[in-house]
Amino acid sequence: MRFDSIAALGLALALATTPVLALEESTVPEHMLGMVGDWRLEQEDQSLPACALTFTEDQSVGGWQIHLPEPCPAPFPPADAFVAWNIDASDGAVLITDGMRNLVLRLIEGEDGLYMTEPGILPAFYLMLPYDEDGLGGEVPDQ
Repeated sequence: MRFDSIAALGLALALATTPVLALEESTVPEHMLGMVGDWRLEQEDQSLPACALTFTEDQSVGGWQIHLPEPCPAPFPPADAFVAWNIDASDGAVLITDGMRNLVLRLIEGEDGLYMTEPGILPAFYLMLPYDEDGLGGEVPDQ
């Protein structure tokens, strides 16, 4: 009976400490953690198709992995071009690169806080938060 109590206590302690041991510190710098999560690339005309993507905390060549729930329709780059995301330390632009670290998209922060392709780059894309069931969202959070 005493053995059962000790075994149960040992199991309880092991289970209680496992989540702490399983938590890994993110490799994404703290000032960039707000970028981790679900996003949408939209076109200037919001009635045109959009591209859903997730910026992850998983390291990749040139930054952190991008997950696409499904390939994006044209005119967005092909799915294999969305490999990594990063932030340009010099100006805060969001960089999307392929597996060879080639720049696929460079999205600069506009005055309204939204990230968009640089002026003159067509088609123009905008990085937006996904919309919820109520149609709300689409704004970039304050950092």
